[in-house]
Amino acid sequence: MLVLSRDASWIERLERLAARGGWTVEALAELPAHGPRPVERALVLIDRALAGAVPARAVAALRESYPSAAVVLACVDEELSPAAVAAALTSGADETVVKTWPDARLAERLSAVRDAALAAGLRVSADGTLKVDRRSRRAFVLARGRWAVLPLTAQDLELLWRLLAREEEIVSRAELLQALKEAFGREVEAETVSRRILALRRALTPWSGTLEAVRGGRYRLASSRRRSKT
Repeated sequence: MLVLSRDASWIERLERLAARGGWTVEALAELPAHGPRPVERALVLIDRALAGAVPARAVAALRESYPSAAVVLACVDEELSPAAVAAALTSGADETVVKTWPDARLAERLSAVRDAALAAGLRVSADGTLKVDRRSRRAFVLARGRWAVLPLTAQDLELLWRLLAREEEIVSRAELLQALKEAFGREVEAETVSRRILALRRALTPWSGTLEAVRGGRYRLASSRRRSKT
C-alpha cells in the first residue's frame, strides 16, 4: 500500500492496520512524478488535502503512475461538505474513506478495495515481466528495472490478454477471432489475426519471452523461464 500524506499519526495508524494483514506500506509526502512505477501497488491512499482543489487531476496522475492500483481518497470530517463529497465521488477514485472511522471499519473497506484491485483486470506473465491492465487498456514490459508501456493497438491488446490467459497453451486462430469479435462486437477476418500477431510479436521484442507460431495457424505465448521445448 502506498500512502500519500503529511499526517504522521495517520500514517502510523495505517502501518499498524497493514501489519495485521501482512501488507507492506510506503509513505510519501508528495505526489510521485508521472510515469509507470517499477514497483506496482495494489492500493494507493491519498489524503484529500494533498489531492488539491481538483482531486480528479491527482487521481488521474496516480492512475498514470500505478495503472493497476485502486485509488482511495482519505478525508477528515471537515472535508465532508456536500461540495467536497461531490468532488470526491466524481474524481474517479475507487473509494472514499474517513480518517475518524473505527479501525475495524477502515480495515474492512481498505481490504475489500485492495482485494478487488488484485482480482480485476490484470494479467501477468509467468516470469512476472509482462502484464496487461484492462482498466488503463495498456500493456507493460519490465526492462532494466522499469515498467515500459508497449505500443499496442486495441486489437493487439485484446489478443495479448487472451494469450496471457492461456499462457504456455496452444491457442487457435478461431479462438483469437472469437476474442476480437466479443471485444469489438463485429466479425473479424482471419487475416486480421495473422497481421495483428505479427505486429504484437514486434511490440514484444523487449520482452524475454516468445510468441510462437505453431503449425496449423495456432499460437503460443511462452515466458522465458517456461519456454516450451516442443
